[in-house]
Amino acid sequence: MSAELLDFAKSFVEGVTSADNFADPYQAKWKAEGENGKLEKDSFIVSEKLSTIFCLADQYNPDDDRDRDEFDAAELKARVKAILES
Repeated sequence: MSAELLDFAKSFVEGVTSADNFADPYQAKWKAEGENGKLEKDSFIVSEKLSTIFCLADQYNPDDDRDRDEFDAAELKARVKAILES
């Protein structure tokens, strides 16, 4: 199970990790767990949460020149929190 990814997302929501230190590393860890087969061991619900968080992390843009479908650190945190609480 991908407890490490869930813990990492929780640390971001709790303010332990910044958005800049979360978005790209989360994506890299998610990809690595997919490659080594860890993600396949997750339940459907956990898998959906982790992949949704991956997509959200991909939409994070710290710069002011964001596209409509990108968001800042506060929005990323709010969306990840909503996924974790669902």
